[in-house]
Amino acid sequence: MNGIVAEVWKAAGPICDSTHRTAKMQLVEFASDHMTPEAVGRICRRLAKDADPVVRRAVAWVIRAGRVREVALPATRDGPWSPEGWLKGTADVDLSRHKVGKSVQEGNGVPAVATLKQLRELLDIRSPKQLGYFLLASDHKDGPYTTFTIPNRDGGEREIWAPKTQLKWVQRRIHQRILKDIPAHDAAHGFITGRSIVTNAAAHVGAAVVVKFDLTDFFPTVHYYRVLGLFASLGYTVGNGRFGIEDGSKQVAPVLARLCCYTPDPKAWGKSHMPQGAPTSPAVSNLVCRRLDSRLTGLAKKLAGTYTRYADDLTFSFKKADADLGRFRWWIDQVCQQEGFRVNQSKFRVIRRSQRQVVTGVVVNDSVRVPRDARRRFRAILHNCQKTSVAAQARGNPRFAEYLRGFASYLHMVHPEDGTEALTLVAELLSGKE
Repeated sequence: MNGIVAEVWKAAGPICDSTHRTAKMQLVEFASDHMTPEAVGRICRRLAKDADPVVRRAVAWVIRAGRVREVALPATRDGPWSPEGWLKGTADVDLSRHKVGKSVQEGNGVPAVATLKQLRELLDIRSPKQLGYFLLASDHKDGPYTTFTIPNRDGGEREIWAPKTQLKWVQRRIHQRILKDIPAHDAAHGFITGRSIVTNAAAHVGAAVVVKFDLTDFFPTVHYYRVLGLFASLGYTVGNGRFGIEDGSKQVAPVLARLCCYTPDPKAWGKSHMPQGAPTSPAVSNLVCRRLDSRLTGLAKKLAGTYTRYADDLTFSFKKADADLGRFRWWIDQVCQQEGFRVNQSKFRVIRRSQRQVVTGVVVNDSVRVPRDARRRFRAILHNCQKTSVAAQARGNPRFAEYLRGFASYLHMVHPEDGTEALTLVAELLSGKE
């Protein structure tokens, strides 16, 4: 490779997985040398928040060399409205800048932990050897994870990285004893006690226009260093950012971050990310998104609108239909990029009052309700189950009983009276009483 990217490559050292790094560095190099400024901009914008600091550094070189000419939000209050704004938060930050110690941890409402021995005792990990097994963070060669796919709403498949029993136990301990009581932003409604798809939707009832965004690869986007930064902000020591197993080690934050992450290759340092199937992932994602939620809430308020987030679903609503949605969409896209997320442009939706406004599966035009066609379909299914049998209606679907319970619970959450009747009937059908 030639040019400025090559200079970064020479100074890189073996920090991350070399195969992935090589491909990304070659892409940046080729784009810089042979593509139009617009194409270079698309690639640099995508890789500006890459987990590999060397790739980020290469992107910064290209941007600062003037190879990209676009308008972007400034990285600082008085900074230029240029692609340098894409680099916000990507400088080599010293994570150990956070204050640490018992008083800081207690002030943040988390247990005081100074050494890995204390952490093992807090999380009920029997020995340094067992901790080392959990820190493999992979399904490779009988590691502590298993992977599988489930169908998603678009007809494709979604990969799930699920911890095995022992690691799941440890992750539940992390959630219960460290993360559970740390408050998320008020705009977050997913995976929080007392909040749900109903509270998320209720904030948008009666709006003139509802605007919906979706974040791409939400959980995998939260990589190891972001999770490490979260635990560092709570007062746990970072040290050199490396995790280990020695009882006397004080590098608690790296071990906690690794315990919450998954990687296909346990030897690929820094390439792990938050797994979709882990008990810790919902809380970690909400806490990592606090600044994103704060910025988007502020933006919505400036436009007299309302903002909520349920996992990777971002919803805005406005009482008046005259909002400049083109400019608004640009702002949302820019803020999400600066906060390390990507908007899935194919799922952007604008729903006006003349249409059926659905937010997280709930209609919000005049009140919170389950879509009428969905309720009718479910009632018909229950009626057919009564006439024939559950097995006949399942037609070989092994998850049919799960579907019945799930939809009845969903109906109960939105329409308590109708839902209670549905839950009772489903229970009778599945117990063989009908």
